[in-house]
Amino acid sequence: MKIIEREGKTTSKVIESFMKEFDLTLNDFRFEVVEKESSRLFGLLGSKPARLKFTFSGINNDIKEFTEELFKKMDLSYGELALSESDTNFNLEIKDARDPGHIIGKEAKLLDSLEYLLNQIANKRGKPGKRISLDVDGYRERRKEALLKKVKSITEKVKKRGKSITLEAMHAANRRIVHQQIENEPKLKTMTIGKGEFKRVVILPVDQNITAKPKRRTAKKSRA
Repeated sequence: MKIIEREGKTTSKVIESFMKEFDLTLNDFRFEVVEKESSRLFGLLGSKPARLKFTFSGINNDIKEFTEELFKKMDLSYGELALSESDTNFNLEIKDARDPGHIIGKEAKLLDSLEYLLNQIANKRGKPGKRISLDVDGYRERRKEALLKKVKSITEKVKKRGKSITLEAMHAANRRIVHQQIENEPKLKTMTIGKGEFKRVVILPVDQNITAKPKRRTAKKSRA
């Protein structure tokens, strides 16, 4: 549970402001009037603001509870669901999963889809302004290392052959990894093609016309 205090000219205005700040309804929280608004001596010294204490389930708890309920319905077994928060992300990690592959799916598409769903629900319910990152027993980091290794190999092929290579459809987080890696290659550039949540990244020489439709040569998949 999350507890915060707010103050304002009147009790009603404090409640109204609090509801707007956290996008909540009256059923989403409890409050206690710590100090009522009041006028000072004959109104000559101004008025004393109202101060209220609010108790509500923060977005952190909502995210964790929703995820636990979702996994229960999917009959997924795991030891712990750990939640941490950074400046930009809510990081959810499933620890000691009984069958990690059942949660991750082929090429991590199930894991990415679950992460996407959680972000959509969180944005509708709480509007946290932060992205939810979902991982299983450190899979993302291992996947990142494997992806960087593959991109390095593809980079050499593109430079050697002078022709574009298109990678398999990826989640946005993995596409960012590819784009950032190629930024370090002065002779290469990237472009994104496709629609929807999963798109393809094309790695191509800088002198190749980026508006031209590249030849789709899908790189061989590597194991995570």
